[in-house]
Amino acid sequence: MCSTVAAFASRDMFITFPNVLVIDESRAGNSIRQIGERGRRLEGALATFARPPLRGFLFQPTGDDNEVLIIPKTKKIPDGHVRIVQATINTVASDVVLSDGLWVRHPLLNRGTGAIVCEQEIQQVLDSWVGAFSYFQEDLTRNIKGLRGPQIGSVHAVHAHWSVSGAPATIVMPTGTGKTETMLSILVSAGCPKLLVVVPTDTLRSQIADKFLTLGILKTPDSSILRPDAKHPIVCTLRHIPKNAEEVDDIFGNSQVIVTTSSIAGQCDRAAQDQMAHHCPYLFIDEAHHAEAPTWSAFKERFRERRIIQFTATPFREDGRPLDGKIIFNYPLKKAQQEGYFKPIRFEPVVEFNRKRSDKAIATKAVEQLRADIEEGHRHILMARVASVAQAEAVFELYKRYPEFNPVQLHTAR
Repeated sequence: MCSTVAAFASRDMFITFPNVLVIDESRAGNSIRQIGERGRRLEGALATFARPPLRGFLFQPTGDDNEVLIIPKTKKIPDGHVRIVQATINTVASDVVLSDGLWVRHPLLNRGTGAIVCEQEIQQVLDSWVGAFSYFQEDLTRNIKGLRGPQIGSVHAVHAHWSVSGAPATIVMPTGTGKTETMLSILVSAGCPKLLVVVPTDTLRSQIADKFLTLGILKTPDSSILRPDAKHPIVCTLRHIPKNAEEVDDIFGNSQVIVTTSSIAGQCDRAAQDQMAHHCPYLFIDEAHHAEAPTWSAFKERFRERRIIQFTATPFREDGRPLDGKIIFNYPLKKAQQEGYFKPIRFEPVVEFNRKRSDKAIATKAVEQLRADIEEGHRHILMARVASVAQAEAVFELYKRYPEFNPVQLHTAR
């Protein structure tokens, strides 16, 4: 290795590295990814690296020979290093997070690409899941990470249902009790070869796709739910409507878990929908009470011969009608409160009788409370939720008056 280490003496620090993506490609504008190694927080020594014109850092993990070169984005990757991350780093901090960085060289990245490789990888994932899942229960008193009671109960309910029926089924779990981890547990314990997950909004699509990508709590380092050798699934975030059945074949053929919105699914033509159902023997529907549009009902009909599980916090649709599908697990809200899954809510009243000034009064009160919390050492996010884009823009103007909090505006659509 012909590098020069200089500028300042090495020092000990912690660095959290990004996930190693062994698959990171795009099909018709839709990302397909697989994690080969989940990002780790490591302690070690950091020193500067200089090979003009390139400058960066060398990180040596404590008790580990796997040195990591950290460099800014560049077209020319230096030779002589087995592990290289492209990221920016603040040398002042003693605990650095590089979760937005990108591995450009890593032993796990030395593999081929293509449909045949994806088919082989999916089978390898399924093989690694055989006997790998454990119903390991959470125990907060002993700081043991695991599945919550309602999650374990719902997973057992799904397997019991599938042992006698292939009909659509519904799981009712209050918000905050862990529906997504329940989905992950079903995926792995059932060994689903191909799964389509449908959610109501763009925001949920991104969140749930990332959860399936990492396998959430199932693959945290201190969790005993999955064996360490259990692989991560290949996950597609479907953001664009497939144009035809051939495009569905290309996308779904190279993925194991596909996450999309009910809007995307419902707008596909019949041939594309039929091909989706052909590929996916399993369909999970999140926040199922949102799905009542005729186009969405027609899409679900394509999966009538597939195994469908609906997840919801309420067994009633937004139009007040009951959900179809037998309720196989219903975790009561009262029990969720007793089990401590909800945090206390402190209500702060805002009195303003002029509706034109009500948003301003709420913003003033909210920022006042946020500042008070920060002074007490509590840092969190303030969110103002509105019903339309026009109202969002008007409310955003109110919060722009507080640039120290770096306000941002987000729009979502079903």
